[in-house]
Amino acid sequence: MKTLIFGAGPLGSLYAYLLHKVGKDVTILARNEHYQFLKENGVVIVNEFTDEKFNAKVTVVDTLESEDSYDLVIVLMRKNSIKNVLPILNRNKSIQNVLFMGNNTLGFDEYLEYLPKEKVLFGFPGGGGSKIDHIVHYIDSEKPTGKRLPITIGEIDGEIRERTKQIKHLFESANVPVNIVENIDGWLKYHAAYIIPLAGGLLKSGNNYKLAKDKNTIRTYIRAVKEGGRVLKALGFKNQYPLKINTFYWNPEWITINILKQAFNSKFAEVAMMMHVNDAKDEMIELGNEFRTLTNQTSIKTPSLDELINCIPLN
Repeated sequence: MKTLIFGAGPLGSLYAYLLHKVGKDVTILARNEHYQFLKENGVVIVNEFTDEKFNAKVTVVDTLESEDSYDLVIVLMRKNSIKNVLPILNRNKSIQNVLFMGNNTLGFDEYLEYLPKEKVLFGFPGGGGSKIDHIVHYIDSEKPTGKRLPITIGEIDGEIRERTKQIKHLFESANVPVNIVENIDGWLKYHAAYIIPLAGGLLKSGNNYKLAKDKNTIRTYIRAVKEGGRVLKALGFKNQYPLKINTFYWNPEWITINILKQAFNSKFAEVAMMMHVNDAKDEMIELGNEFRTLTNQTSIKTPSLDELINCIPLN
Protein backbone atom coordinates (compact mmCIF):
# COMPACT_ATOMS: atom_id res chain seq x y z
CA MET A 1 0.00 0.00 0.00
CA LYS A 2 1.74 3.15 -1.23
CA THR A 3 1.09 5.69 1.52
CA LEU A 4 1.46 9.45 1.88
CA ILE A 5 1.34 11.01 5.34
CA PHE A 6 0.06 14.54 4.84
CA GLY A 7 1.39 16.43 7.84
CA ALA A 8 4.83 16.22 9.43
CA GLY A 9 3.82 17.01 13.00
CA PRO A 10 4.59 14.78 16.00
CA LEU A 11 2.37 11.82 15.17
CA GLY A 12 2.66 12.10 11.41
CA SER A 13 6.43 11.92 11.84
CA LEU A 14 6.20 9.05 14.31
CA TYR A 15 4.01 6.91 12.07
CA ALA A 16 6.13 7.71 9.01
CA TYR A 17 9.19 6.56 10.93
CA LEU A 18 7.56 3.36 12.19
CA LEU A 19 6.18 2.39 8.77
CA HIS A 20 9.49 3.17 7.06
CA LYS A 21 11.43 1.03 9.55
CA VAL A 22 9.39 -2.06 8.65
CA GLY A 23 9.88 -1.51 4.94
CA LYS A 24 6.57 0.07 3.96
CA ASP A 25 6.32 2.40 0.97
CA VAL A 26 5.68 5.62 2.89
CA THR A 27 6.23 9.27 2.02
CA ILE A 28 5.77 12.27 4.31
CA LEU A 29 4.68 15.73 3.18
CA ALA A 30 6.26 18.72 4.89
CA ARG A 31 6.69 22.36 3.99
CA ASN A 32 9.19 25.21 4.08
CA GLU A 33 12.02 24.93 6.63
CA HIS A 34 10.80 21.62 8.00
CA TYR A 35 10.85 20.13 4.50
CA GLN A 36 14.48 21.20 4.12
CA PHE A 37 15.33 19.73 7.52
CA LEU A 38 13.76 16.39 6.64
CA LYS A 39 15.52 16.33 3.28
CA GLU A 40 18.87 16.83 4.96
CA ASN A 41 18.42 14.93 8.22
CA GLY A 42 15.49 12.57 7.84
CA VAL A 43 12.74 12.17 10.44
CA VAL A 44 14.20 12.59 13.93
CA ILE A 45 12.09 11.52 16.91
CA VAL A 46 12.78 11.35 20.65
CA ASN A 47 10.93 9.05 23.04
CA GLU A 48 10.18 11.24 26.07
CA PHE A 49 10.04 8.27 28.42
CA THR A 50 13.46 6.88 27.53
CA ASP A 51 15.23 9.89 25.91
CA GLU A 52 16.13 7.58 23.03
CA LYS A 53 16.60 9.35 19.70
CA PHE A 54 15.71 7.65 16.43
CA ASN A 55 16.32 8.73 12.86
CA ALA A 56 15.17 7.49 9.44
CA LYS A 57 15.56 8.83 5.92
CA VAL A 58 11.88 8.74 5.02
CA THR A 59 11.00 9.96 1.52
CA VAL A 60 9.78 13.54 1.82
CA VAL A 61 7.87 15.82 -0.57
CA ASP A 62 6.62 19.37 -0.19
CA THR A 63 3.58 19.19 -2.49
CA LEU A 64 0.83 16.84 -3.56
CA GLU A 65 0.50 17.21 -7.31
CA SER A 66 -2.74 16.45 -9.12
CA GLU A 67 -1.15 13.49 -10.93
CA ASP A 68 0.56 11.91 -7.90
CA SER A 69 -0.71 8.41 -7.19
CA TYR A 70 -1.12 6.89 -3.72
CA ASP A 71 -3.20 4.00 -2.43
CA LEU A 72 -3.68 5.82 0.87
CA VAL A 73 -3.25 9.38 2.10
CA ILE A 74 -3.25 9.78 5.88
CA VAL A 75 -4.04 13.36 6.88
CA LEU A 76 -2.63 14.14 10.32
CA MET A 77 -3.23 17.83 10.89
CA ARG A 78 -5.04 20.16 13.25
CA LYS A 79 -8.74 20.56 12.59
CA ASN A 80 -8.34 24.26 11.74
CA SER A 81 -5.85 23.38 8.97
CA ILE A 82 -8.10 20.87 7.20
CA LYS A 83 -9.92 23.50 5.15
CA ASN A 84 -6.63 24.30 3.38
CA VAL A 85 -5.94 20.64 2.59
CA LEU A 86 -9.32 19.63 1.17
CA PRO A 87 -8.98 21.56 -2.15
CA ILE A 88 -5.53 20.01 -2.68
CA LEU A 89 -6.95 16.52 -2.19
CA ASN A 90 -9.89 17.36 -4.43
CA ARG A 91 -7.60 18.20 -7.36
CA ASN A 92 -5.98 14.76 -7.23
CA LYS A 93 -8.21 12.10 -8.79
CA SER A 94 -5.63 9.28 -8.49
CA ILE A 95 -5.72 8.89 -4.71
CA GLN A 96 -7.62 5.75 -3.76
CA ASN A 97 -8.35 6.37 -0.06
CA VAL A 98 -8.00 9.24 2.42
CA LEU A 99 -7.86 8.62 6.17
CA PHE A 100 -8.38 11.78 8.22
CA MET A 101 -6.89 11.25 11.68
CA GLY A 102 -7.62 14.05 14.09
CA ASN A 103 -10.21 15.99 16.04
CA ASN A 104 -13.66 16.36 14.52
CA THR A 105 -16.71 17.81 16.24
CA LEU A 106 -19.32 18.63 13.62
CA GLY A 107 -19.19 15.53 11.42
CA PHE A 108 -18.14 14.96 7.85
CA ASP A 109 -20.18 17.29 5.62
CA GLU A 110 -17.25 19.69 5.16
CA TYR A 111 -15.08 16.84 3.88
CA LEU A 112 -17.74 15.44 1.57
CA GLU A 113 -18.04 18.77 -0.23
CA TYR A 114 -14.60 18.02 -1.69
CA LEU A 115 -14.25 14.24 -1.66
CA PRO A 116 -16.64 11.40 -2.52
CA LYS A 117 -17.98 9.45 0.43
CA GLU A 118 -16.50 6.18 -0.80
CA LYS A 119 -12.97 7.62 -0.74
CA VAL A 120 -12.79 8.78 2.88
CA LEU A 121 -12.69 7.32 6.36
CA PHE A 122 -11.84 8.81 9.72
CA GLY A 123 -9.91 8.06 12.85
CA PHE A 124 -7.74 9.30 15.68
CA PRO A 125 -4.08 8.63 16.56
CA GLY A 126 -2.69 7.35 19.84
CA GLY A 127 -0.24 9.33 21.95
CA GLY A 128 0.98 12.85 21.39
CA GLY A 129 3.87 15.22 21.63
CA SER A 130 5.45 18.32 20.16
CA LYS A 131 7.96 19.37 17.56
CA ILE A 132 10.89 21.39 18.90
CA ASP A 133 13.49 22.72 16.45
CA HIS A 134 12.27 20.18 13.86
CA ILE A 135 12.79 17.25 16.25
CA VAL A 136 9.69 15.37 17.38
CA HIS A 137 9.32 14.64 21.11
CA TYR A 138 6.64 12.02 21.53
CA ILE A 139 4.91 9.57 23.82
CA ASP A 140 2.77 6.74 22.47
CA SER A 141 2.13 4.76 25.66
CA GLU A 142 0.83 5.77 29.06
CA LYS A 143 3.76 4.22 30.95
CA PRO A 144 7.43 3.61 30.03
CA THR A 145 6.84 -0.14 29.80
CA GLY A 146 3.22 0.07 28.70
CA LYS A 147 1.62 -0.99 25.46
CA ARG A 148 1.58 1.42 22.55
CA LEU A 149 -1.71 3.35 22.44
CA PRO A 150 -4.00 2.22 19.62
CA ILE A 151 -5.13 4.13 16.60
CA THR A 152 -8.93 4.28 16.24
CA ILE A 153 -10.47 4.15 12.75
CA GLY A 154 -13.92 3.73 11.26
CA GLU A 155 -15.94 4.04 8.08
CA ILE A 156 -18.66 6.69 7.88
CA ASP A 157 -21.37 4.04 7.62
CA GLY A 158 -19.79 1.70 10.17
CA GLU A 159 -19.03 -1.06 7.68
CA ILE A 160 -15.72 -2.93 7.79
CA ARG A 161 -14.42 -2.95 4.23
CA GLU A 162 -11.39 -4.53 2.66
CA ARG A 163 -9.56 -1.20 2.84
CA THR A 164 -10.39 -0.91 6.54
CA LYS A 165 -8.70 -4.26 7.10
CA GLN A 166 -5.75 -3.26 4.92
CA ILE A 167 -5.18 -0.06 6.88
CA LYS A 168 -5.41 -1.98 10.13
CA HIS A 169 -2.84 -4.46 8.81
CA LEU A 170 -0.58 -1.63 7.62
CA PHE A 171 -0.29 -0.11 11.08
CA GLU A 172 -0.20 -3.39 12.94
CA SER A 173 2.73 -4.51 10.76
CA ALA A 174 4.59 -1.61 12.41
CA ASN A 175 3.43 -2.73 15.89
CA VAL A 176 0.83 0.02 16.14
CA PRO A 177 -2.47 -1.46 17.43
CA VAL A 178 -5.69 -0.44 15.69
CA ASN A 179 -9.26 -0.38 16.98
CA ILE A 180 -12.07 -0.32 14.42
CA VAL A 181 -15.28 1.29 15.71
CA GLU A 182 -18.80 1.17 14.26
CA ASN A 183 -19.65 4.83 14.88
CA ILE A 184 -16.57 6.93 14.27
CA ASP A 185 -18.63 10.15 14.23
CA GLY A 186 -19.95 9.44 17.72
CA TRP A 187 -16.49 8.39 18.92
CA LEU A 188 -14.94 11.65 17.72
CA LYS A 189 -17.71 13.75 19.23
CA TYR A 190 -17.28 12.12 22.65
CA HIS A 191 -13.53 12.58 22.31
CA ALA A 192 -14.17 16.30 21.73
CA ALA A 193 -16.34 16.42 24.86
CA TYR A 194 -13.33 15.03 26.75
CA ILE A 195 -10.45 16.98 25.18
CA ILE A 196 -11.94 20.49 24.87
CA PRO A 197 -12.54 21.09 28.61
CA LEU A 198 -9.26 19.30 29.35
CA ALA A 199 -7.45 21.96 27.32
CA GLY A 200 -9.23 24.66 29.29
CA GLY A 201 -8.45 22.99 32.63
CA LEU A 202 -4.76 22.62 31.79
CA LEU A 203 -4.46 26.25 30.70
CA LYS A 204 -6.46 27.51 33.69
CA SER A 205 -4.19 25.72 36.16
CA GLY A 206 -0.96 26.41 34.26
CA ASN A 207 0.21 22.89 33.47
CA ASN A 208 -0.70 19.26 34.12
CA TYR A 209 1.25 19.02 37.39
CA LYS A 210 -0.53 22.07 38.79
CA LEU A 211 -3.85 20.70 37.57
CA ALA A 212 -3.14 17.48 39.47
CA LYS A 213 -3.18 19.58 42.68
CA ASP A 214 -6.15 21.75 41.67
CA LYS A 215 -9.12 19.81 43.01
CA ASN A 216 -11.64 22.53 42.15
CA THR A 217 -10.62 22.69 38.48
CA ILE A 218 -10.60 18.89 38.25
CA ARG A 219 -14.14 18.90 39.63
CA THR A 220 -15.15 21.52 37.06
CA TYR A 221 -13.55 19.40 34.34
CA ILE A 222 -15.47 16.27 35.35
CA ARG A 223 -18.73 18.20 35.33
CA ALA A 224 -17.85 19.72 31.94
CA VAL A 225 -17.30 16.27 30.43
CA LYS A 226 -20.64 15.11 31.82
CA GLU A 227 -22.36 18.18 30.38
CA GLY A 228 -20.84 17.48 26.98
CA GLY A 229 -22.00 13.89 27.21
CA ARG A 230 -25.55 14.99 28.00
CA VAL A 231 -25.50 17.27 24.94
CA LEU A 232 -24.43 14.40 22.71
CA LYS A 233 -26.96 12.02 24.23
CA ALA A 234 -29.71 14.57 23.62
CA LEU A 235 -28.62 14.72 19.97
CA GLY A 236 -28.89 10.95 19.68
CA PHE A 237 -25.22 9.95 19.81
CA LYS A 238 -24.29 6.83 21.69
CA ASN A 239 -21.24 6.82 23.89
CA GLN A 240 -18.51 5.23 21.79
CA TYR A 241 -15.53 6.29 23.87
CA PRO A 242 -13.16 3.87 25.67
CA LEU A 243 -14.40 2.36 28.92
CA LYS A 244 -12.09 4.39 31.19
CA ILE A 245 -13.61 7.64 29.89
CA ASN A 246 -17.13 6.29 30.31
CA THR A 247 -16.40 6.05 34.03
CA PHE A 248 -16.74 9.86 34.14
CA TYR A 249 -20.47 9.26 33.85
CA TRP A 250 -20.66 6.29 36.21
CA ASN A 251 -18.26 6.88 39.10
CA PRO A 252 -18.91 9.09 42.11
CA GLU A 253 -17.16 12.43 41.61
CA TRP A 254 -14.62 11.96 44.39
CA ILE A 255 -13.39 8.69 42.88
CA THR A 256 -12.88 10.28 39.47
CA ILE A 257 -11.06 13.23 41.07
CA ASN A 258 -8.56 10.88 42.71
CA ILE A 259 -8.05 8.97 39.46
CA LEU A 260 -7.43 12.18 37.53
CA LYS A 261 -5.01 13.52 40.12
CA GLN A 262 -2.77 10.55 39.39
CA ALA A 263 -3.33 10.75 35.65
CA PHE A 264 -2.39 14.42 35.42
CA ASN A 265 0.68 14.00 37.63
CA SER A 266 2.55 12.08 34.94
CA LYS A 267 5.02 12.35 32.11
CA PHE A 268 2.32 11.13 29.75
CA ALA A 269 0.08 14.07 30.65
CA GLU A 270 3.02 16.47 30.26
CA VAL A 271 3.84 15.32 26.72
CA ALA A 272 0.60 13.96 25.25
CA MET A 273 -1.70 16.56 26.84
CA MET A 274 0.13 19.72 27.94
CA MET A 275 2.65 19.96 25.11
CA HIS A 276 -0.09 19.43 22.55
CA VAL A 277 -2.43 21.97 24.12
CA ASN A 278 0.31 24.61 24.20
CA ASP A 279 0.99 24.02 20.51
CA ALA A 280 -2.65 23.84 19.44
CA LYS A 281 -4.62 26.57 21.23
CA ASP A 282 -6.05 27.70 17.88
CA GLU A 283 -7.41 24.22 17.23
CA MET A 284 -8.89 24.00 20.74
CA ILE A 285 -10.68 27.33 20.25
CA GLU A 286 -12.20 26.12 16.97
CA LEU A 287 -13.28 22.83 18.54
CA GLY A 288 -14.80 24.70 21.48
CA ASN A 289 -16.82 26.92 19.16
CA GLU A 290 -17.95 23.90 17.18
CA PHE A 291 -19.10 22.10 20.31
CA ARG A 292 -21.09 25.18 21.28
CA THR A 293 -22.86 24.79 17.93
CA LEU A 294 -23.93 21.33 19.05
CA THR A 295 -24.94 22.62 22.49
CA ASN A 296 -27.14 25.30 20.90
CA GLN A 297 -29.15 22.54 19.20
CA THR A 298 -30.30 21.36 22.64
CA SER A 299 -31.71 22.86 25.81
CA ILE A 300 -28.84 21.45 27.91
CA LYS A 301 -27.08 23.94 30.18
CA THR A 302 -23.26 23.67 30.15
CA PRO A 303 -21.86 26.14 32.73
CA SER A 304 -18.74 24.09 33.56
CA LEU A 305 -17.96 23.39 29.91
CA ASP A 306 -18.43 27.07 29.03
CA GLU A 307 -16.16 28.11 31.90
CA LEU A 308 -13.30 25.91 30.72
CA ILE A 309 -13.70 26.78 27.04
CA ASN A 310 -13.38 30.43 28.07
CA CYS A 311 -10.00 29.59 29.67
CA ILE A 312 -8.48 28.88 26.25
CA PRO A 313 -6.77 32.14 25.14
CA LEU A 314 -7.34 33.59 21.68
CA ASN A 315 -3.60 33.73 20.98
